[in-house]
Amino acid sequence: MAMPSADRNERSPPPPQGADLTGDMTDTWNHDAVADSPDRSLSEVSPDLLAKFLQVLASIITALVTIALLALIGIVFANVIGRYIFNSSLTWAAEAAQWLFVAIIFLAVPLAHKARTHLSITFLVDRLPPAGRAATQLIGDIVVAYTTILLFFGGQELMETIGGTNHVLGLPVWVKFFVIPVSCVCALLFMGLGERRQGAARWKGILAIAAAAVYVLVNRHSLISIQGADPALIMGAAFIVGMALGIPVTFAMLFGVFLANQASGVLPDPAIVQNMVNGAGKFLLLAIPLFITAGALMNAGGLSRRLTDFAFTLVGHFRGGFAQVNVVSSMLYGGISGSSYSDAALGSKVLVPQMVRHGYSPQLSCAVTAAAAVMPNIIPPSIALLILAAVANLSVGSLWLAGVVPGLLIAGGLMTVVYIVARVQGLGQATTRADRRARGGAFVHAFPVLFLAVVILGSIRFGVVTPTEAGVLAVIYAWVVGMIGYRAYGPRDLWQTLRTSAIEAAMIGLLIGVAAPFAFVLVSQQVPQSIAEFVTGLSTDPLVILLIANLVLLLFGMFLDIGASILILTPLLLPMATSLGIDPIHFGLVIVINLMLGGLTPPVGMLVFVTATISQTPAHLIFKSMLPFFAALVAVLVIVTYVPAVTLGLGSLIGGN
Repeated sequence: MAMPSADRNERSPPPPQGADLTGDMTDTWNHDAVADSPDRSLSEVSPDLLAKFLQVLASIITALVTIALLALIGIVFANVIGRYIFNSSLTWAAEAAQWLFVAIIFLAVPLAHKARTHLSITFLVDRLPPAGRAATQLIGDIVVAYTTILLFFGGQELMETIGGTNHVLGLPVWVKFFVIPVSCVCALLFMGLGERRQGAARWKGILAIAAAAVYVLVNRHSLISIQGADPALIMGAAFIVGMALGIPVTFAMLFGVFLANQASGVLPDPAIVQNMVNGAGKFLLLAIPLFITAGALMNAGGLSRRLTDFAFTLVGHFRGGFAQVNVVSSMLYGGISGSSYSDAALGSKVLVPQMVRHGYSPQLSCAVTAAAAVMPNIIPPSIALLILAAVANLSVGSLWLAGVVPGLLIAGGLMTVVYIVARVQGLGQATTRADRRARGGAFVHAFPVLFLAVVILGSIRFGVVTPTEAGVLAVIYAWVVGMIGYRAYGPRDLWQTLRTSAIEAAMIGLLIGVAAPFAFVLVSQQVPQSIAEFVTGLSTDPLVILLIANLVLLLFGMFLDIGASILILTPLLLPMATSLGIDPIHFGLVIVINLMLGGLTPPVGMLVFVTATISQTPAHLIFKSMLPFFAALVAVLVIVTYVPAVTLGLGSLIGGN
């Protein structure tokens, strides 16, 4: 995700109230900014016809995305009711839900174009002089416009050539792809016209689209040809250069895929689009928007704060009590959210101010929050492990179960470091332990959330429900408890939460979709086999291979978001590991834990920058305070890597993998 430099972070204004992240600073998944920014940016200019048109268009698209998520939830839940209560499932439910998720993904593209909230990495671009930043941004806009135009033509051609009727839904198959060209047109409208009043840059979007269109025409007439070049090399080079220029990760990957096709015809444009849709539209991946929504509803209903209160009664009396509570809260929160970024944002808003008021330095408070936020992507229901399961065709239940003990080890390691740091710095003197009555009361208040976490893991592990069904049950449960039971929010807040969740899920889904043709090119050019031959040429000892894999993962994690890293590296490294007898579930946890450490290291360090942005703390100070916590996490990674029983033991104990 896009990372500001430390200096830039120090100069930043306070974040908007209630925003998870500030989009101007991070160019990341600022979901409120995605949905709201059309209204805000257009209100700053005189209300003319074009401004009103763009505002209405953004509002319509946002409403459609939210309605599609509501429909997806309703269909999957109706199918669960039919299956378990009436013993008669809806035969069309899975297909309809997959089509709706595809619609959500592509409808969010124009919103992200407008608000510039696509996932990107700008730590190099941020260090350029103003003229250099302007030039690289223009190049990035040209690439984004170019890939959007090719997506339009690819989607249109796919609609024209694909035939037949989906017999489950009774609809022509082309309807599934109809949203793609429509969303591309809307995205180009926002890109070209959204900044037309922004001073000297008002023509930048139109110029980028025009340049991209010219290049498309040149390629169509073969005036410039890269035919015969190595497609994997072309794709990899385009992706790396694009990332260095700050081009959004999704479009840097897609740009590389389109260039690979021009080099060899390995995957024509319509096939690229079809691969994207098939990659993102798997039924298993429907669990992602559902668990994201469940976590958001838990937050809106105040249930996450009940976990924090419970954590206070458990460990608040320890040395460094507020920091200990921070760690335990993240461990408990991981059982409902599955999102490390969400946990980091929540901790920065709720716990960091309390820690600072009780004598902890802002940088230490943020370091504890960021380090603890690693756990929600390891403890089930981890979204990172969901993505890994879809990419590697592994059991979600086995992966989630394998994450329980490593998550507990991480919590124990971080709590130990907190104790040592608190003693050295004279912080958080031990206080009176909460009595049994206080702990019992806090447990009762937190029980609805804890119960849900246990039910989710147990029901999936023993095959009672699928991850997608568990996700929709979690959504309904969170809604009933938060809105109806506790009356914590009303219909308007519910709509806002659903809107935010839909756009967050869409950004993840788009990245997964683009990774499908990217991986296809790698596999078709036998890149994984070549890497495996090279590494096994160095050694065939599994212990050495694990060390090499960890070094590669650490390096990638320093520069790339965990979702993109999983999608790129898993097809390359997992076959090599399994060929040497390494259990894929065990190696999957090694991948995720290792890549999560990248969220704590410069230059990208997304978890650090989330906390820095929200708390207005210089990022370089947080990185410095992070060192002892990072050392504890590395120690846990070593244990997990070389002691497979840590990940596989619990599964064997309660039923085997």
